[in-house]
Amino acid sequence: MWWWWIACVAVRSGAVRDGGDDTGAPTETDTAGAAVPPPTPTTGALVVPDAGDGCAPTGTFACPIPIGAVPFVDSNTTQGGASEADSYACAPTIDESGPERVYRITLTRPALLGVAVDADPGVDVDVHVLSAADPAACRTRDHLATGWYAEAGVWTIVADSWVDAAGTPPSGGYTLTVQARELTGTACAVSQDDLAMFWDACEPGIDCDDSAGTPTLHLPSVGPVVKEAHLVTVDEAFPNDWPTSFTDEIDRHYALSEATSGYAMARTEPWAPSGEGGSRFGQGATGAPLPVADEAWYVNLYWRDRPAGGTRMLVVDPLSGAAVVASGGWETGPGDAAMLGGAVEEIHDAVGTVHEDKLLFAFLDDQSLPLGPIACW
Repeated sequence: MWWWWIACVAVRSGAVRDGGDDTGAPTETDTAGAAVPPPTPTTGALVVPDAGDGCAPTGTFACPIPIGAVPFVDSNTTQGGASEADSYACAPTIDESGPERVYRITLTRPALLGVAVDADPGVDVDVHVLSAADPAACRTRDHLATGWYAEAGVWTIVADSWVDAAGTPPSGGYTLTVQARELTGTACAVSQDDLAMFWDACEPGIDCDDSAGTPTLHLPSVGPVVKEAHLVTVDEAFPNDWPTSFTDEIDRHYALSEATSGYAMARTEPWAPSGEGGSRFGQGATGAPLPVADEAWYVNLYWRDRPAGGTRMLVVDPLSGAAVVASGGWETGPGDAAMLGGAVEEIHDAVGTVHEDKLLFAFLDDQSLPLGPIACW
């Protein structure tokens, strides 16, 4: 963790996010000081109906398999497929020179894309999301499931056979699942924000730009999210102000968190470690205990300008759509630029993910939403 005391002012198109103070929720106003109106619900199909081009063979970059509606599920095989892509820009060191199947989806509006591949036993097929029909345009990939906050337009999805060290591609059967969900106009409407990050440089697979020097993360964004340890709350007292070990009174903390949040689960994570920046066990970047409800649902990023504690953020599993209203601004990290951010174990449990699974993070437009699981769709 890091000791930074700067309030965040994240500027986006036509609006300014007010960092507020450490006790109040931030407010949102336009540049003239007036309240920003709620988003206008959108209508019409999010995914363009697509019957294909009548070309053959299908499943190639020139003749992709059409995705004309979501949810989309296709049981297929990479055996017999073309082998046009050997690697992808989002993971250039991974050998994907085995046969692949290529898909196409056209979005009418920005949406959260979720993609997963379930390969048959003994088969190793990876999934890739491309902003154009070109491996150099790869935005994200994964061995099992991934996602991306995609702009309107044509997107390419590739199920490609990984090649092992012996040069063998374990190609074969798989099931591909694709989902797309709109955030604008829903109860979970989010803003678009650019955040200056402490990373040294941007890593492939993260929606980040470092062309101007300082790495800048574009939110909403999807990426791997680590499972964070617990932080001390205002309703806990220790003889030396802070825990003396990873597990000092941690069971009491679990009980307090469950009673306050109303969320029952088998909590197992310890206190945050001591020593980073002179911190104590269970101490976050603000240097002070957290409100109990906020600690139960906190998230963090490696932001240079940390937002006010309690800033409402949305966390979503791209494939299932399971979502949580989270509390940001209490912690800074992780330092690994390949990780989007971190979330406390309650969030991972609520959306059904584990350490380093890929999730969407974004600032919510409605900063009055209660913390915890939310039905966005």
